Amino acid sequence: MKNLPVNVVALLLALAGSQAFACDEACKKDKAEQEHGVKFASYLSADFCHTTRADFLIQDYRSLEKYRAEQLPGGHKGGMNNIRKLLEQRKEWLIECDDYLRLTGQGRIFRDKATTDQIFAAIDKVTKELNGLVYNGSQDVIVSNGLDIAEQDFDKMLGMLDHHKTQLQLRGQLVIR
Repeated sequence: MKNLPVNVVALLLALAGSQAFACDEACKKDKAEQEHGVKFASYLSADFCHTTRADFLIQDYRSLEKYRAEQLPGGHKGGMNNIRKLLEQRKEWLIECDDYLRLTGQGRIFRDKATTDQIFAAIDKVTKELNGLVYNGSQDVIVSNGLDIAEQDFDKMLGMLDHHKTQLQLRGQLVIR
């Protein structure tokens, strides 16, 4: 019984000490900025990045899927250009978040490096194909035989995004309401 107070004191010191050495979001951000010589935007945080990823996988995915099914077969250049710009913008946001998460030691925007690289490559392939159709194809050529590759690239990208979304849902890391 005499050792009980000593054990309680030791336990309290251990708990207090572990809290003192915990590194919160601001701490991780500061460490990464100093270690890598970068300055992160003030809005960047793990929560912001996870929300950005979720918005891309849920809301933007729906828009892309609807465009692929309803608009892409028509070959309208304006729609292609808008979707290309949307994908380029979202990729910039996702890269910014991926860099932040990676440098702060909080993982990657899409599960791991391989998955992230594959998804970014699929986005690049779609935007490159759409850009080629918008700026190098005539409307008649686009509709008659220019859409096959764009449709295949779109399908591959959407399949990868859907698979990743499903994996996150199975792990309980993405909730769709």
